[in-house]
Amino acid sequence: MELNEYTFQSLFGKHQTKEGVDFEIKEIEIPIIQRDYAQGRQTDKVIRVRNRFLSTIYEALTTPKKLTLDFVYGEIRDNKLIPLDGQQRLTTLFLLHWYLAKKEKVSDEDSDFMKHFSYYTRPSSRDFCKALVEYSPTFENKISENIKDQCWFQYQWHNDPTISSMLVMIDAIDEKFKNTNDLWDVLINGQYITFYFLPISEMGITDELYIKMNSRGKPLTDFEHFKAEFEGMISKCNENLSKEINRKFDLDWTDMLFPYRGEKNIIDDEFMRYYFFVSDILCYKKDYPIERNEFKLAKMLYGEGNPDAMENLDYFKKSLDCWCGFDIDVFFKKHFSNNQYETSKTKIYQENLNIFKQCCNDYGEYVDGRRRKFPLSMTLLLYAVIVYLQNKNSIGEDDFQRRIRIVRNLIWNSSDEIRADSQRNNMPQLLSETKEIIEKGIIPQGTGYNQRQKEEEQNKLDWLKTNADKQDSLFHLEDHSLLYGCVAIEGIDNPSNFDKFRMLFDKYDDDYRCLLISKCMLTIGDYSQWIGSHWQIGTKNNSTWKDLFHPSNQRGEFNRTKDVLNRLLDSSTRFDNESLESIVDKYLASNPIKDWRYYFIKYCEFMHSTTYGLYYTYDDGDYHSIKLHAKQKNGRTWNVFLLTIYNELKDDYDISLGEYAYQGDKLHLPNNIELDCENDKFVLYKNGERETEYKIEQDDNGIDKYDRIEQAKGIISSLME
Repeated sequence: MELNEYTFQSLFGKHQTKEGVDFEIKEIEIPIIQRDYAQGRQTDKVIRVRNRFLSTIYEALTTPKKLTLDFVYGEIRDNKLIPLDGQQRLTTLFLLHWYLAKKEKVSDEDSDFMKHFSYYTRPSSRDFCKALVEYSPTFENKISENIKDQCWFQYQWHNDPTISSMLVMIDAIDEKFKNTNDLWDVLINGQYITFYFLPISEMGITDELYIKMNSRGKPLTDFEHFKAEFEGMISKCNENLSKEINRKFDLDWTDMLFPYRGEKNIIDDEFMRYYFFVSDILCYKKDYPIERNEFKLAKMLYGEGNPDAMENLDYFKKSLDCWCGFDIDVFFKKHFSNNQYETSKTKIYQENLNIFKQCCNDYGEYVDGRRRKFPLSMTLLLYAVIVYLQNKNSIGEDDFQRRIRIVRNLIWNSSDEIRADSQRNNMPQLLSETKEIIEKGIIPQGTGYNQRQKEEEQNKLDWLKTNADKQDSLFHLEDHSLLYGCVAIEGIDNPSNFDKFRMLFDKYDDDYRCLLISKCMLTIGDYSQWIGSHWQIGTKNNSTWKDLFHPSNQRGEFNRTKDVLNRLLDSSTRFDNESLESIVDKYLASNPIKDWRYYFIKYCEFMHSTTYGLYYTYDDGDYHSIKLHAKQKNGRTWNVFLLTIYNELKDDYDISLGEYAYQGDKLHLPNNIELDCENDKFVLYKNGERETEYKIEQDDNGIDKYDRIEQAKGIISSLME
């Protein structure tokens, strides 16, 4: 629908829409369903907004230049306009016309139209507007005080919030315009302060339509004022683009965002969050500082002082237009899955698939003041979707589905590379690489995403050229919740093990299953990885498996883990609990050597009580190990042999075990006796003094000949007797 522009004065009279609908407005009456006039409130936020709004109007009249104040919607009944949206602007314009008319002593005939503006919210507001038009201030003192001193100003009007707000606005207008002259003619005849008007009396008023048309709602927000200033800023660059964007604000973009409106049935916050998202993308790309003030940000990116303003505005417009004209929820459900693998979809490991909605709800918000509610990983994923939507004519849907999966894999495996802080801002390169992947389908070189993962993605592309029939199996493996797109632990050279891996870890969140898998792998070999001075194996906590399955420069022996895992997968076609238990039982029945793996396989305590699967070994041998409950060596830790002995005997004897300190805590027996476990001996302490050593028999390679746990149980039994 094409709409005409109006001034406050020209709204009164006979009109015809561009569609040929005739209407006439003789009066404007703010309905009872509307809130009180709010632009004169004295809160810090409203004061800031009011000053900015008046400054914009002042600049438009004194420059002069065109200022379009958005849309006004209203129902016309018996030639009376009942505004549904635009009450605040209309009231401010009424007060501005009153002020200039009185200041410049305009004749009653030329200012007579002001008598036909009124409030129906309260009789006091209506009577005040009528009396105000008849009154002419002296402009010698504060106007509001002069008005309140008049005999016609009733005492109870002090309690009317609309009247109080109007008085504050009158003083604010006086403060802004008192040193200027001859603006009445500019205001009335210059057509510089305008707005679009849509009469909707022929459309009927439903509840939903009212909510939508009045979506600015309560309370007063910055949004209207931001739009006015934003539109004025754009008009300095391009008048036609300014008008186009202004229309889109209230038509296309409002329709698009309306399903995601907040609890107060307004879209202001949702729009502003997406505004910051798009603007931040531009800041990242052009290496501008991130700005959290929306007005400063607009001036920096879209103001006439920026030589790239038109390019930035074009991207801003396209980034909103690309979401219009289709069902956004359906789009995300078509291309993404949450926590299950679905053919031709990309799993994003969260229930909410609509990440555009998530952005509108959470962008710029923080948890505990530190963690982003909409993280940088989601920023990159949403940006990839936007690149596709802006280039749908040249990117096929099948190509997008393949390319967004690559981007997902890179994002989820580049946690160290995805940074945007004072020490390292990698977002410009990450955005560039994301765009290249979506537009061209190639894996770019550069320092953006993790190089190791980029090599894996390229290998997958090459491998699928001759193994297209295995694509679904590969993608199903990628989407496993322990892998997050990285299949390095399995490798694409073992396609027969893709489905076996999923079978083995189909219950990855089951404590017993995870411990059973770890034991089975230890029967094959040492699959541990080194992290500094610690070594790690998989435990009941599935996060340990995620760590082990993702190669990292901070970890060693990844290939050792990969080799053991694939040997386990090659050993069978069945991986349920029964078959895994059989592997463990067969190993223990074979009288294996009593190296450290034997103890970890036989005794549950060696793995069951640790959170991160981290262990520390002293220089005197593999048997002198402690278990780390936390990631630091000074966390809750124990000597794993003493812990196992304690759990084996605690129900039979009065023994205890303290938490591990740096020098080690011993197993406490009665009568101040303590037992310690060293690499090749048990040591008995009496009253803190080393008293007796019990040698642990070992072979030439330093491997126990007999089970030291059983030996310790015998020692303690003798001591207790």
